[in-house]
Amino acid sequence: MMMRLLIILWLLVSTPIVAFDGGPKGDLFRDLAIVSYWDKEVSDRLPVTFNHLLQGGYFNMPSARMSNEGELGFGFSYVPPYRNYNLRCQLTSFLEVSGNYRIFMGIDDPILTPMGFGDMSDKGANLKLSLFTPEASEYKLPGLAIGLEDFMGTRNFKSHYIVATQVFLKEDTELSLGYGGDRLHKWFGGISWMPFRRSGNCWLEGLSVAAEYDATRYESSHFEKHPKGRKRKTHINFGLKYRLSNMFDFSLSYVRGCKLAASVSTYYNLGYTKGFLPKIHDPLPYRAPMNTEPLCGGRPETAFVEELAYAFKGQKLELLDCWIGYECGLKTLRLKAYNETYRLESEVRNRLNHLLASLIPADIDQVIITMDAEGFPIQEYRFGMIHVRQYGNKEICQYELNILSPLREVTYPDPCNYKRLFHRRRDLWEFMLLPKFHTFFGSSKGKFKYSLGVNAGFDGYFPSGVYYSFLLGYNFFSDLYHISSTDRLNPSQLINVRTDIVRYYQQEGLTLDEAYIQKCWNVGNGFYSRFALGYFEVAYAGLASEVLYYPVDSCFAIGLEGAVFKKRSYRSRIGFTDKVRKLHGFHPTWKTFSYASQYFLNLYYDSKYLELDFRIKIGRFLARDYGARYEVSRYFPSGLRVTVWYTHTTAKDYINGSRYHDKGIAFSMPLDIFFTHSSRKRWGYAMSAWLRDVGVIADNGQSLYELINDQRQ
Repeated sequence: MMMRLLIILWLLVSTPIVAFDGGPKGDLFRDLAIVSYWDKEVSDRLPVTFNHLLQGGYFNMPSARMSNEGELGFGFSYVPPYRNYNLRCQLTSFLEVSGNYRIFMGIDDPILTPMGFGDMSDKGANLKLSLFTPEASEYKLPGLAIGLEDFMGTRNFKSHYIVATQVFLKEDTELSLGYGGDRLHKWFGGISWMPFRRSGNCWLEGLSVAAEYDATRYESSHFEKHPKGRKRKTHINFGLKYRLSNMFDFSLSYVRGCKLAASVSTYYNLGYTKGFLPKIHDPLPYRAPMNTEPLCGGRPETAFVEELAYAFKGQKLELLDCWIGYECGLKTLRLKAYNETYRLESEVRNRLNHLLASLIPADIDQVIITMDAEGFPIQEYRFGMIHVRQYGNKEICQYELNILSPLREVTYPDPCNYKRLFHRRRDLWEFMLLPKFHTFFGSSKGKFKYSLGVNAGFDGYFPSGVYYSFLLGYNFFSDLYHISSTDRLNPSQLINVRTDIVRYYQQEGLTLDEAYIQKCWNVGNGFYSRFALGYFEVAYAGLASEVLYYPVDSCFAIGLEGAVFKKRSYRSRIGFTDKVRKLHGFHPTWKTFSYASQYFLNLYYDSKYLELDFRIKIGRFLARDYGARYEVSRYFPSGLRVTVWYTHTTAKDYINGSRYHDKGIAFSMPLDIFFTHSSRKRWGYAMSAWLRDVGVIADNGQSLYELINDQRQ
C-alpha cells in the first residue's frame, strides 16, 4: 500500500499539467498507461495452488501460502488408493481450515460393509496458521506457517509441520521447505513454476509445473492404513496444475513413482462478494417528491401520514406507528418502523436519513424512530431536525449526521403529551415455502443419505405482537429408510435424546414440523425477555423462557434461558411419548421420560473490529448432562457466517475407545447474493463431527440475542 501511494505521488508531481489555452503539455493516454502498469505491478500476486487435501500446497505436501480471506472451496481428488472429498474455508487472512472425507478403495469395513456401507472411509480436519505471509513483505521474505492435519476424530492420518515458502514473482516461481512429524517424517519441500503466466495467452497463463519431495511415511503400517498405499519407488512427485477462470483448479500428477493422481476443485470468495447479480430492483434512497411544508390547513396531519407511510413502503420499510406531541418543549414526531428487507443497519439508517430530510414538516423539532424486531422494539434513533436539514442542504455529511443521531435505548411516548396519527398492525399471516433437506454421513446403508422435500406454512403476528409459526413438511425424495437409528460401531450409551432423530425423519406423508407462538418484550434499559410455547421441532414440544441484557452501545450481552419439553411420538403427528430409548451395548431398553429440561447461563461478545462473535452456554443439556458449549463465529461483509463449536459436559460418551465431546461446524449465508433485490432471508447448514446425545440442545423458538444482533449488524 505504501509503495502504491509513493507511485501515485510521483505521478502527480511529474505529470505535466494542462495549459490554460486548452492544449495539453503532456500525453494523457501515456500517463494513464503508466498508472495502469504500476497499479498492476503493485497488486500482482502469484496464484495459490492447492494439494490433494485442498490445502495451500502442491500435490501431497503443504506450502505456507494462503488464499484470500473469505474464500470457500470444494473439491475431489483421486489419489490411489484413496478418493478424497474436500472442503476448505479461509476464515481469516492467516487461518485456513479444511476437512476431508477419505474413502479406502477396495478395503471393506469389517462391520459396515456387509450392511451395504461400501468401502471403508475416514473423516479428518486440518488447520494451517500463517505466522507471516509472503505477501506481507511483497515477496521479499518467505512466508512461514504451522499446520495440523487430521487433528480430530480417529486421527489415522495425523501429522504436524512447519513450512516456509519463498515466492520469486519475476520468475513466476515459488519454493517451499518444511519439517514435519508423525505421518510427515522430517524434511519435505515443493516447487511450482508458471511458465506462461505473462504470455498474454488466456488459455496457457493458468498452467503450472510442480514437483515436491514427499516425506510421508508410506512404508509404515501405523501411518499408512491402506496396504496398497505402502508401495513407493521415489520421494519425488511431479505433474501439472491448471487454473481456469480463477474459479477452478485441476491437477494431474505422478505420485510415489508408481501411480497417477488427479484432482478438481472450485472456489469462490463468498465472504466478500457483493452478490452474483446487481440489486437493480432495490429502490434508490428517497429523493422526490420533497415536501417540508409545516403541518397546517394546507398540509393536514392525515395527508402527511399517508404520504410518509407510502414513502416508507417505497423504501421497503414498514411504518407501524406515528405519534405527534411535545417532549421537553420540542415538537416531536415519533415513528415506529420495521425493516424486513435490508441486512445492514447502516443501509436502514441511510434510507431513514433521506426520508426525514425530504418529508418531515418544517415545524417539527425532533423525530424519534423506534425500530421493531419480531413483535417488540429493540432500539431507536433520535434525530434533531436542525441537523437533518443541514444534511438535506449538504451542509454536513451522512457520517456527521450519524454521529449526531446515534442508536439509543427504546423510550415510549407519554399518551398525555402525544396524539396518535397512525397505527398499523403487523401482518396476520404470510405464506412460507421452504426447502426441506436432511443429510447423514456414514450411515449403515451407503455413505451418504438424504431426504429432499418441502416445508409450507404460515407465520405472522396476532394482536399485541405475539408471533406464531406453523410449518408442515413433506418428503418427495428420501433414502433415509435404510438408515439404522443405532450406531453400528459405537452405540450411544446415554439416553437417546438426539441419536433417534432419524426415526422422525423416516415418517411418511404430511408432518407437523413446527407450530409455536412467541412473545418478546423490551423491558427497558437494555433488558429483554421472551416466552414461547408449542411444537418447536420434529422431536420436541414444550415451553421456553429467556431473559437477556444487551444494551444498544455494548458488545457484551448476558442472559438466562430455560425450557421444558415433552418428547414427540415417532408415529403420531401431534402425539407425545413418556418413554426414551436407552441402549445397553446394542440392546435397547426404554426409560420413563415424562419431560426433558434444559437451562443455561448465556454469555455473548461481538467483536466488530475482528468480525468475530463469541458465545458460551453454561448449564444443563437435554440428556441431563452439565457443562458448557463454546461457539466462535467469523462473519464477513457479505453476510456469510462460519461457526465452529465445542461442548464439554459431564456425560461420558465414547467413540472408538476415546471420550467424545460434541463439536461441529455450521455455515449461514444470506440469500440476497443470488437475488436482484435486498433480502434478510438466510440459508444455513450445520454438521456435528458425530451424531450423539452428549451436549444436545433442543430448539425452543427464536433466540433474543440473534433477533437483536441481526438488526444491529
